[in-house]
Amino acid sequence: AQVLPLPRTFQANFEDEELIYTIKLGYEFSPFVSSYASFTHGYKAGGINLDSTAAVGGADPSFLSEEVDAWEVGLKGQTPNGAVTVNIAAFYEEFSNFQVLEFTGTAFATFNVPVAESRGIEIESLLRPADGLTLNLAATFLEASYPEDCAGTQTAVQVLALCGNDLTNAPQIIALAGAMWEKPISESAEFFIAGQVRAESDQRTSTQAINLPTAAQITAAGSVQAAIDNATPIIADIQDGKAFVNLRAGLRFAEGKYAIEGWVNNLTDEVVRGVTFSTALRGGGEANSRSAFTLPPRQYGVTLRAKF
Repeated sequence: AQVLPLPRTFQANFEDEELIYTIKLGYEFSPFVSSYASFTHGYKAGGINLDSTAAVGGADPSFLSEEVDAWEVGLKGQTPNGAVTVNIAAFYEEFSNFQVLEFTGTAFATFNVPVAESRGIEIESLLRPADGLTLNLAATFLEASYPEDCAGTQTAVQVLALCGNDLTNAPQIIALAGAMWEKPISESAEFFIAGQVRAESDQRTSTQAINLPTAAQITAAGSVQAAIDNATPIIADIQDGKAFVNLRAGLRFAEGKYAIEGWVNNLTDEVVRGVTFSTALRGGGEANSRSAFTLPPRQYGVTLRAKF
């Protein structure tokens, strides 16, 4: 029987520094229409994976800092009476040393992918068609992926296998529609009811899209890339599109100083996977067993609010 290697002691220091900055330009066409363009250089510190098995087999549990260069342009406008507001933004983000946390079935592994990209368009609108009624509509069209050449000079199979795939939990379309109706019922009390529908298209829920080839499979295939090309897809990797309905209603008192609200989230009790991963201590290949964390089921309750 195979004996799992025991955790080993690992001691190291990690030190890094980076200048984080944003440049933003804006131009106002009129009091009701404006535009902007921005560039941001961001940073997410690296470190050491503190999982007890991260250094098993002599593996290095440290990971590099992640950096991102993000460009965004946008247009904001509203009607003179404020009844309609529309915001549109286009963005592009390029990540360097993108940090990935993966549960392998026996341990949490952290590693860097040299390049990842995200680009898309966001549209937001707010409408006030009548007194007390507010509507909001929004949509995001997204492409977040690892480029075909995402590995750079790396040769690790877990990095090469990601190239050409979408990022985890990054649906291409996200749409949101909501409404709120507010009605005074006395000089100091107000009734309100609100609802929201959030819909998302299909999305990947696991870190890898394939069962990573073993050393024997790589040798038989002749190269790491050939073994990756021949690997079997992961079972239940893709979560089908879904929609969540949330409702909230209640009373506000003393100009909103106090409130009592009843609410329900995920009204239709949708059961969907949020993350899928290899079941602990199970084999790979076609016999690979998968587990999943699901998103919250239907939840309901009452909330009391007070401002002091």
